[in-house]
Amino acid sequence: MQRWFEAKHPIARHFALGIALTGLMLTLLAATLLVFPYKLAANPEVQGELLYDVLGNLEYSANGRFEPIDDPVLRQRLADLVVENRLNGRGGMAYIVNLRDGVTVWSAAMAMSFGVDMPKVRDGYTMQFLQTATHQLAVQNFWLKDAGNARLEFRMVVALPVH
Repeated sequence: MQRWFEAKHPIARHFALGIALTGLMLTLLAATLLVFPYKLAANPEVQGELLYDVLGNLEYSANGRFEPIDDPVLRQRLADLVVENRLNGRGGMAYIVNLRDGVTVWSAAMAMSFGVDMPKVRDGYTMQFLQTATHQLAVQNFWLKDAGNARLEFRMVVALPVH
């Protein structure tokens, strides 16, 4: 047996063992992340930021609906948010409802097909995180004043799949 392959100092053996264990740990971490991928719906803070990011790219128009801000960069950013987070009806959804009459004034999906049973939402203007059997919801109530100084109340919902 060739002895020049052996580490001469115990510290070198410990260092080599540490490198091998670190590599094994990183391999197990990578395998875990592949088997159990990070889910956006599992993180309410990220989902709340997503709600505000989507809402920040919309503006209220005179026809009583929300529309993308008339800027090509912001329109593209909104489209990217919708597609990347699958808010266009392919698992998730995002929409804004006028609370006075219950009419949907904006939706990320072209066809309105809500497969989410909406649980009871508290009155108030703090963000709420609710859970159904299939979706995790971020719900935000907000209000605006129109040109006649009348208060208009809305509710925005971002629903992401649980699984």
